[in-house]
Amino acid sequence: MENAEIKILREKMPINDVKKMAAFKMLEKDSLFYMANLSPEIGRIFRAHDSGKKEIADQARDRALSVIDSVLKFPDVPPAGREEWSVIRNFILGYDKLDSYSRTILEKFGLPFSMKFMSKYNFNKA
Repeated sequence: MENAEIKILREKMPINDVKKMAAFKMLEKDSLFYMANLSPEIGRIFRAHDSGKKEIADQARDRALSVIDSVLKFPDVPPAGREEWSVIRNFILGYDKLDSYSRTILEKFGLPFSMKFMSKYNFNKA
């Protein structure tokens, strides 16, 4: 982050939050990082879809698929986990055809990873 950006952030948020953001930029992007970042993309898919913005929803879908590709590049994802990620990939590919139950599963899938990521890096503590 450039000094000017840090100065603006300091004016708008507590210094501890600025330090956390700077530390976040230096994190290693491991499989958990990508897993935690799937949930926001899924949320973007459905917000755009529900608003009738198919092009934006499709862009979010493509980013979500890219996140899954990144996750599957890591050797720490076990075979059973790879199968689960393949199912989620199929859900994402057909996001506009999901019934409400399948949509709920997809929307909640990334939550445990996000919680674990936040806990691991203490982003949920003051």
